[in-house]
Amino acid sequence: MESSGTRRLAAIMFTDIVGFTALAQAHESDALKLLDRHNQLLRPFFARFHGREVKTMGDSFLVEFGNALEATNCAVEIQLQLRQDLRTSAVRDRVQIRIGIHLGDVVDSGGDLFGDAVNIASRIEPLAEPGGVCVSGPVYDQVQNKVELRFERIDSPGLKNVQMPIPVYRVVLAQEPPPAGSIPTAVDAPRRLAVLPFTNMSPDPQDDFFADGLTEEIITELSRIPSLRVIARTSVMRYKSVTKPIREIGTELRVGYVLEGSVRKAGNRIRITTQLIEADTEEHLWADRFDRELADVFAVQDDIASSVASALDLRLRPTSPPVRAAPMKVEAYTLYLRGRFLWNLRTNQSVQEAIRRFQEAIAIDPNFPLAYTGLSDSYSILVDRGFLPERETVALARAAAAKALELDPRLAEAHASMGLVLAHTTDLRGAERELREAVALNPGYAIAHHWLQLILVGEGRVEEAELEMRTAEELDPLSPIVLNSGGILDYRAGRKEVALRKWERALELAPSADTVTFNLLSVLVLEGRTAEARALLKTYEEGLAPLASRLWVGASGYALLGDRPQLDRCLEGMRKLPEADQFPARWFGFIYAMSGDLDQAYAILGNKDHPVFGSFRATVRVSPALIKFRADPRFEALVTDWNLSP
Repeated sequence: MESSGTRRLAAIMFTDIVGFTALAQAHESDALKLLDRHNQLLRPFFARFHGREVKTMGDSFLVEFGNALEATNCAVEIQLQLRQDLRTSAVRDRVQIRIGIHLGDVVDSGGDLFGDAVNIASRIEPLAEPGGVCVSGPVYDQVQNKVELRFERIDSPGLKNVQMPIPVYRVVLAQEPPPAGSIPTAVDAPRRLAVLPFTNMSPDPQDDFFADGLTEEIITELSRIPSLRVIARTSVMRYKSVTKPIREIGTELRVGYVLEGSVRKAGNRIRITTQLIEADTEEHLWADRFDRELADVFAVQDDIASSVASALDLRLRPTSPPVRAAPMKVEAYTLYLRGRFLWNLRTNQSVQEAIRRFQEAIAIDPNFPLAYTGLSDSYSILVDRGFLPERETVALARAAAAKALELDPRLAEAHASMGLVLAHTTDLRGAERELREAVALNPGYAIAHHWLQLILVGEGRVEEAELEMRTAEELDPLSPIVLNSGGILDYRAGRKEVALRKWERALELAPSADTVTFNLLSVLVLEGRTAEARALLKTYEEGLAPLASRLWVGASGYALLGDRPQLDRCLEGMRKLPEADQFPARWFGFIYAMSGDLDQAYAILGNKDHPVFGSFRATVRVSPALIKFRADPRFEALVTDWNLSP
């Protein structure tokens, strides 16, 4: 039976009424009334958290959720509501239940679910105390850094009919849910920390790149601590040169701790001062100053990470983290930091300049793996944005990533770079393998989680992608790129208002973001809000984005609006640009798809001489703008030809 069904990843919830069997044997009519009240109380929560009621089994529910976070939040809200109900209801109307949750593969056959995940969830539920929630290890791994709850590992006997031992955790429920926006603390939530941009105290203001680079390197080093969640660079850099109370920053980033500091570089000497602050109390937990030779900068980073871990009473990795290959000459490291500073600006000119800096670093030290990762990522981003020809540039990116891996096989950045390169080829299995290795080596590497979810979305494995997307959002909450991708998945799942808020927030952070504007435009048109769509389009066309972006967004928007004259104007403008010969054919194929000219779109996108690579694979799968394109009967054959899973 299972072999004929559809397999997918799901979070499975089992519920069961405490004492129902005994009540039914003693007072059948009272038991049936209680069961009816139980069903009325629970069903609204399933819908609220996007759960699908698979079936009822007497006094039990089997419910499927798209991710572990929504399943856990649903269970907690149910139990908190039932606790309140116990205080206000008559004794005969009081409902008390147990809940168990597991995350794993299920097989859908005719709407019913089968598989180990269902069996395991049913075995975990009885381990919960009355009014309690128990979750499996896989659920805990996904949610422990995303909810303001405590979890306690429980001693559980071997689960019946389950061969492999599975850890089980009890959710420690408060009497009332925590207030919205409250900051996790050392007792009530997992460790979350933000490293604010280090202040440049050097005599030369041009040394800003060094302070920013040091900030990024310390974030990377702290991310190696398994029990610490560190906010990514994109989000913390929003606070550069911004004066705000630590408490306010902690609330905005939802962190319990903040690390701030300064760096002074003079010749070959550096002075780094740092202090660790508890966000809600603004209490200083630890501070230190390091006066070292510039060549000792890696050792300083390690010292800071160890000191933070000690101050928070955290354990470092049980095994030693991989030793990073330091450059033989400090000039190479300095050039690498300058290159990453330019790469993070994400413009054509800045990334081209970053390439030159990485090449200079490699010329000085050919055995410096990080410089090769920077070079590879620079080529990849220029290809993805149509600034360099695809075939030749992907080969350069691949060679640089391969060299980084040869020099340091345990470098997370190198595996992520190779994964991004392979995403521009037909080797999707290889891309996924490399990105999973990257997040295994550094679970706090937000961009690797984001790139991995793009691969998964591109293959139609959206439920799996959502797990990676939520991790990326948790690690990088103020990244316009992450907000944009999260909005797409939210819209696809029916969470339209959440999606709109994410895109609007992303545009506040990056008003010139073309893909964010494109997605927001698409949804406004689909929702019939054409006046708002035209106003947004006009604002973007008159803004400061590069001309190529303004023309592409304009063509997309007018295609969706059915304004053919304006569409033709934008297309003609795109063809006249100096870099027009480098634009991927898919750009025009997507525009034709949005305009309703599906024959022309399929002719372009089905041309094997111009395959669809990179993030465009994900775009074609889930972009709101391409709903009609995906409804065409030719779609499944097309994605199969792209070597994608249908």
